[in-house]
Amino acid sequence: MYSTIPLYYSNSYDKKLRAFVLALSTYAGKPAVILDRTLFYPEGGGQVGDIGMLNDEAVIDTQKDDQGTIFHVLAAEPTFAVGDTVTLQLDWSHRYDYMQQHTAQHLLSGTMHRLFGIGTVSVHFGHADMSIEIDAQELSDTNIVQLEDTVNAIIRQAIPVTSKIVGQEEAQALGLRRSIKVNGDVRIIAIKECDTIACGGIHVSNTSELHYIQYLRSERIRGHLRTFWVAGSRAIATIRKNQTIVDTVGTLLSTPAENIIENVSTLQQQLGEAQYLGRLHAVQVAKLLLEKELQQAKKVQNIPLVVVDASSWSEPYIKNLPEALLELSPLALCVVSEREDEKLNWLICLKGIEHEGAIFQAIRKQALPLIKGKGGGKPPLWQGIGADKTSKVQFIKQVKAIFLEWING
Repeated sequence: MYSTIPLYYSNSYDKKLRAFVLALSTYAGKPAVILDRTLFYPEGGGQVGDIGMLNDEAVIDTQKDDQGTIFHVLAAEPTFAVGDTVTLQLDWSHRYDYMQQHTAQHLLSGTMHRLFGIGTVSVHFGHADMSIEIDAQELSDTNIVQLEDTVNAIIRQAIPVTSKIVGQEEAQALGLRRSIKVNGDVRIIAIKECDTIACGGIHVSNTSELHYIQYLRSERIRGHLRTFWVAGSRAIATIRKNQTIVDTVGTLLSTPAENIIENVSTLQQQLGEAQYLGRLHAVQVAKLLLEKELQQAKKVQNIPLVVVDASSWSEPYIKNLPEALLELSPLALCVVSEREDEKLNWLICLKGIEHEGAIFQAIRKQALPLIKGKGGGKPPLWQGIGADKTSKVQFIKQVKAIFLEWING
C-alpha cells in the first residue's frame, strides 16, 4: 500500500503541483500512477474524481481503493518512470464546477431540512445536473419557489463555507441532519446557520461563488421524490440557453415572449384540427383504394377475396385501413406493404365469414412463417410485421390459397 498526501483539502484552490512518482499501476484495466502527494480529488461521496494533466499525459479520472491508495488514471501508458518528478495540472473548470454543485447540494439539503423538515436520501452529481432524492413524495410549487428564493438569498449574503476535523463524540453532539458514515475523526462542513454536515468532498469557500441555484424538474422514485438542480456556471448557462430558446420561439411565432404560451396553445388547437382533417382524408382515400381493389376482386360464395401488395400506397392510407374497413362486409382481405426498414406490414380482415378464427390460425401456421411474421389481433382484424420481405410473393400466394380452401369449403 502506498501513501499519498492529499492536498485537495488544505489547498483546494491550487491548480498546479510538482510530485514524485511512487508507482506505476493500473485501475479498472487502465494505466494509473501513484504519487507521493496530489491535488487531484478521488471520486467519493457522490462527487466525481478530478481530471487534468500529468506532465503531457491526460488524467481521465482519479480514484481511491479500499486501502486508501489514490490512483491517477491515465488515457495512455505513461512516458515517465518511478522516481521521476512530474507536474500535475488540474482541469480547473471541471473541478470548480463540481465544487459549486456539491456546495449547492449542501445548501439545498440543509435548507429543505430547516424549512420543511425534509431529509435527503441520496445525491448524485451528473455532468448536466445534480439530483437530490428526498424523503418526501412531493414538493409543492410554492415550496420549490420558497426553497429557490431562500438559497439564492443566502448566496447573496456571501456566507463562508468552513471545514474542520472533529472527533466522533463532538461530531455526534452536533445533531447533524444525517448520520455519520465514518469511524474516527470526522470532517465537518458548515454554512453558518444554514447547514452543518459530515462530508469528505471539496467545496467553494463562500456561498457567493455559487452565483445562482435553479430548480429544473422532479420525478418520483422508490416512494420518494428526486429533484434536479443546477448551480453556479451551470445555472447561468441554463438561464442563457432558456433565454435563447424563448427568443428563437418568439421569432418563429413573430410574437413577444409574454404571448408565446397563448400562441403555442392556438397552434396546438390548429394542429389538432389539421390532424383530424388529415385523418379523415386518409380514411377516405383508403376507402377509394379498397373500392378499386373490390371492383377487381374475385368473389367466392359472394365473398370478395382481396389480396393486395400495397407497397405503393402512402403510409397514412395504410395506417387508416382498419377504419376504412368498418363498413365493408362480407370480406376476406390481406394487405401487405414494404417498410423503410426492409420489413413488411401485414393486415388480415375476415368479416361476414364462418370460421374466421380458424382461417386466421391457418394463415398463422402456413403463411406468416414465410415472412417471419409476428403480430395478432382478434376477429375480424389481425395485423403485424414480417421480418423477411423477400418472401412477400410466396406469402401472398399462400394467403390466397388459404382463403379459397376455407371459403369454398
